[in-house]
Amino acid sequence: MTQQTLHVRKATPDDRGRILEISVQIWDGDDYVPQLLDSWLAEDEGELVVTTLDDVVIAFAHRSWLCPGIAWFEGIRTDPAHQGRGAGKAITEYLIGSAHDAGATRIALSTYIDNKASIHIIESYGFRLTATFSYLERAGDLPPPQEEDRAASIRELTETETREFIGTSAFLSMAQRQLSHGWKFLPFDHDPSRSIEPLAYRVGYWEEDELTAVLCIRQEPAIGGPITLSFLDGESAAMSRLLNHALNVYEGSTMQVMVPVHQGRRAAAFAVLRESGFISWSDFHPDVFVYEMVLSSPKEGADRLDLSPNS
Repeated sequence: MTQQTLHVRKATPDDRGRILEISVQIWDGDDYVPQLLDSWLAEDEGELVVTTLDDVVIAFAHRSWLCPGIAWFEGIRTDPAHQGRGAGKAITEYLIGSAHDAGATRIALSTYIDNKASIHIIESYGFRLTATFSYLERAGDLPPPQEEDRAASIRELTETETREFIGTSAFLSMAQRQLSHGWKFLPFDHDPSRSIEPLAYRVGYWEEDELTAVLCIRQEPAIGGPITLSFLDGESAAMSRLLNHALNVYEGSTMQVMVPVHQGRRAAAFAVLRESGFISWSDFHPDVFVYEMVLSSPKEGADRLDLSPNS
């Protein structure tokens, strides 16, 4: 009997159909990959790869860059019919090696609590947990809350005002100084402007010339995709008014947010969000984990990484 062999290679447009066949089986058909697939296939800087078994695509994953030197892994998917064949390990090992060869000194990724097989694989290759979040979501068909007559206290913020408030916030500290852009987390201190620039909606609540709360939203590029609430912190009443205002501005849109959890404590925004109709997939338990792996620099003479997993 001929032994079946796994092979990892860069994806081509011809793989599009098979990738979509796998993706539709993920998250009950609500996977985000179809919204991004064409851009992944067309881009030059990132890398979309597939694992094949006897020339049939059974897994895929994408590598991009958070910033120079820091790679990001995402969209790691295996056909459920081919679980347990080593496709996840093969594609993880390939991406670690290619990221290292491309000059990465760190690799990061996020994963959901249910992805136990993926968590086992990445931990076996030396990834360590760096931050924990609770994923909350508010459905777009919920009516927006009634706003109090405080609109004059809410105004758009400059980049400097946004950067200074976020940079000294408890929210960012509890997030281990990583700012959520959906399921991707940017290291804020590496380049604060890069972290803030994609935030299309930045507003603050002012009381007697004092900025008491800030809310920042990134509208996802995919048409019909959820709105990402990247940041909410400050005094409780002021946060509530900012959130009510944002829910009215984005009426009809599903909104998602990653609430930092550190040493069993949730960020202050959690209570405000829950009161406003945000729900959890996991009964409000911590369920999103950010992992990181530190690589030796190619310039330091590391001719080859030791990619043997720790079983």
